[in-house]
Amino acid sequence: MKPAFPILLLAALGALPGASATATTVAASDVAVDAPWTASISKSDPSKLHLNVIEDRHGTLGTSVPIAELSGLTPEEIRGTGRPVTFTLRREAGTITFTGRFANGTGQGTLRYQGDPAYWSRIAAMGVENDLTTNRRVNLLALPLLDVRSDYIAALRREGAMAPLSDYVGMRAVGVRPEMVHEVRPLIAGGLRPHDLMAFAALGVTPDYARSMRTIFSSLEAQDLTSMKALGVTADYIATMRAAGARIRTAGDAQSFRALGISTAAVKRAVEHGRPNPTASEVMQISMRY
Repeated sequence: MKPAFPILLLAALGALPGASATATTVAASDVAVDAPWTASISKSDPSKLHLNVIEDRHGTLGTSVPIAELSGLTPEEIRGTGRPVTFTLRREAGTITFTGRFANGTGQGTLRYQGDPAYWSRIAAMGVENDLTTNRRVNLLALPLLDVRSDYIAALRREGAMAPLSDYVGMRAVGVRPEMVHEVRPLIAGGLRPHDLMAFAALGVTPDYARSMRTIFSSLEAQDLTSMKALGVTADYIATMRAAGARIRTAGDAQSFRALGISTAAVKRAVEHGRPNPTASEVMQISMRY
């Protein structure tokens, strides 16, 4: 199922940092975070509230949560005239208690996240490295806000996606599904790193897309799929270029033709000038001469 968090604003994909020399790794017995929040009714779905946790200009986490999941908050209070509110969001990773005010569909205040020790025990029992740190509040708050459940992590690990906790947050944020990993993994030469999976989800590399490319090329690496998808390489594009005479034998060849913007007319011109089955480089050479 697609996660209900359409917006994750971080510095970059996978920008949840691991522990550093100046950061403190969070112990399971000491998971508590305070932070400011703002909120507004989702423009795309009025039954949801868009929550923002703003740490600084480099650390903002935004997610949409069904109002029905916010205990103690009603639509009438959200659209009210500034009355104080207290409401909670309970997730497996723990409970967030929000206090503040709403007026005319927008609100602000402070929150406190208290982790659930049972959740952290399950994470530790799986052998997951806890690299989330207290120097970035949004790192920890992503666990309950994005609902990074232990069964989600376990399912990914069963598919070979072994990673520290911050990477599971990143995978959840962009919508990596264990089912997708299960289908794509046999099609790829070598392993699939967490950042490969995040790139697949972010770019829309589906199992069907991976299979279509695997029927064309005898070997594919994860980077081949992400690069081809980003460039807009499709099975139809490859077939059309090959029909014009282009030498596309590997995924790298397809990327070269697409990245250089080579047209079928340019390929045919190279063939007409004595370069049968030309490479992308040869097509460019002919194009510069004629």
